[in-house]
Amino acid sequence: MSDQEILRLLPTAAAVVAVRDDRADAHLAQLGAYDERDQAQVDRCVQAFLTGLLRTAWERGWAPADVVQHGRRTLDAGVEPLLLAAISAEHRGYRPATIDPRWLGQLTDLGVPQPFTELSLTAWAAGARVGRYLTLHHALSLAGFLQTLPVLARLYPLPGTTVRRGQPAVPANGKMLARIRGLLAKAEATEFPDEAEALSGKAQELMAKFSLDSALLDAEVEIPDDSAGRRLWVETPYVSAKAQLVGAVAAANRCRTVVIDELAVVTIVGAEVDLQHTEILSTSLLVQANRAMLAAGKHIGHQGESRTRSFRQSFLMAYAQRIGERLEQTAAATQAAVPEAAADRLLPVLAKREEQVDALFAQLFPNTTTRRTRITNGAGWNAGVTAADQAQLEGRRQVRR
Repeated sequence: MSDQEILRLLPTAAAVVAVRDDRADAHLAQLGAYDERDQAQVDRCVQAFLTGLLRTAWERGWAPADVVQHGRRTLDAGVEPLLLAAISAEHRGYRPATIDPRWLGQLTDLGVPQPFTELSLTAWAAGARVGRYLTLHHALSLAGFLQTLPVLARLYPLPGTTVRRGQPAVPANGKMLARIRGLLAKAEATEFPDEAEALSGKAQELMAKFSLDSALLDAEVEIPDDSAGRRLWVETPYVSAKAQLVGAVAAANRCRTVVIDELAVVTIVGAEVDLQHTEILSTSLLVQANRAMLAAGKHIGHQGESRTRSFRQSFLMAYAQRIGERLEQTAAATQAAVPEAAADRLLPVLAKREEQVDALFAQLFPNTTTRRTRITNGAGWNAGVTAADQAQLEGRRQVRR
């Protein structure tokens, strides 16, 4: 019995198991027959299959954090540890020096340590205390999931390729970022809207100052092109409304966004320092918006019909618009406070950064479309505006990637 026989079986078996097709048990039984003859051979074939699928995912523009985040919404909870083990095994084929630092940072955040390790289903199942049948089911579910990943814009160099040197994974000044996160965490934790608003506002003010200070430093040397992209996976439902909130934060921080509703993911493009600020503040405001939305309760129409969904959609859209207005006011006030002599040096840097961001955005997303949204619930809109006026624009929160 050759490996090729098993490898020919795996794609179809993975496809039917992933969608819970009625034929899933038959395909599992067929793989189980091979497994009874030679478990080590099945282990070897499944690892090779998963490794190939992960490499294809990277080539389609996915990064490790993207696959894990999307997997959490699609796969059973018990499959994620196997996914992380498969990612580790796939990376054994690359020298660490040929992996982008930001990519390595994602692996670290996901708990995939170095040195990367081989994947043996038998050993993994023993460590996870999972039976053999369920292990094979997990492996096929994972493979079926990986087979269906669509193409995304590639934000990082492929692992194994030459990487840029001298570019930090994150901007410097950890004390400032810790202070910003601290303010946002307080904003999320407080039960007093006025306090949350003050904290969030202070956070955006610090972010704006930090970004302008960075731009002034760039004015002393040749302006580097550190424009890049990040993905922020938002919780369903109301994806389009939540994406508008992320877009409002991004615009205030000189970034641009694109949303893929089907995946519930927003891609943010900007300078590295602005990307980090956008991610931190967006994550906090999404928490605050969701809390305020739930506190507004359910809503029933005049004839007793539920209008909760339209209320919440309108609530979040109003929240996003009002937050955007407040952030723009803060950013404009901060820039206006720059001394005239410094402003003469600052403006060309900001213009250059905008040009660099626009160029990368056009490269990553040559065919974007703008979509209009409608407000269908006036009460939700008014409640959202009120909640946004009370939101804290600063806080202290550890951001999970």
